[in-house]
Amino acid sequence: MIEKIKIYDLNMDLPDLEKKAVSLGNFDGVHLGHQKLMKNNLEISKKYDLEPSVLLFKENTKLRLKDEKEYMTSLEDKIEILASMGINTFCLIDFDEKFMNLSPREFIAEIINKKLNASYVICGKDYRFGRKASGDVETLRKLEDEYDYKTSVVDFEKEDEVNKISSNHIRDLIREGKIKKVNKLLGRNYKIKGRVVDGAKRGRTLNFPTANLKLSFNYVLPVDGVYFTKVNIDGASYYALSNVGTNPTFDENNRKVETYILDFNQNIYGKDISIEFIEFFRYDIKFDSKEALIEQMNSDKKKAYEYLENILQKKDELV
Repeated sequence: MIEKIKIYDLNMDLPDLEKKAVSLGNFDGVHLGHQKLMKNNLEISKKYDLEPSVLLFKENTKLRLKDEKEYMTSLEDKIEILASMGINTFCLIDFDEKFMNLSPREFIAEIINKKLNASYVICGKDYRFGRKASGDVETLRKLEDEYDYKTSVVDFEKEDEVNKISSNHIRDLIREGKIKKVNKLLGRNYKIKGRVVDGAKRGRTLNFPTANLKLSFNYVLPVDGVYFTKVNIDGASYYALSNVGTNPTFDENNRKVETYILDFNQNIYGKDISIEFIEFFRYDIKFDSKEALIEQMNSDKKKAYEYLENILQKKDELV
């Protein structure tokens, strides 16, 4: 699937003549609400013989608008997730001053019509666009005939009877360490990526060697604590215990991610890996001694094996 995708830089490439169904939005996290919208795109694309496509910003819009600094998915992550769903074409554009100052009509004329060659646009009910977010779904519908496209507006996916699923809320849940709920709303495990780098190597002296992760992106991190996780290395997956925090027992200040991989002794320094958060185990706390820390880590390890055994048992029950 990934090999078949097409990526266009709308700031540089010539307009693509292929007729498209284009999903519009920011799509941080590509949560269940976003996935509902993409499924609608795929249905429309199949029905009208269009290319399933998405418009993505090279830089998250909130970096400029709200000084937001942490996100669930990088551009690379979004493309990877959306491609796995069947979206084939990715149209990238700068969220720069020129783009921000387009009127709603200019956005439709210059981007949707000329650059995207869209026959259908698919968006959520609350989609806004154009200068000062002055355009909405009614604007899209009003100008359909003039610019030769159709609009499909997808209703919200709800997390309960009242609240819609939103990226803002999921980011808050991550910061609170509510990983199981996060994963339910994402429809998959929350994942971060990075490279294994040298650390203090203190884990070796504690008989718990850890992989220290240098993040490849400004991912939103869960509350400081210990998590049951899955680590993906060179196409293989391993269960692990991951700690997010500052190592308060040793009076360190830098917040980092360290991972102890169960039943694993390979040298992975310099490798790019990903970590999927599965369950929150406990908060990161300061211990009175190194011995007390080791005792707690052994307890965490025992809990991890019990949790893993429970997971494997449930899988057997499903077979």
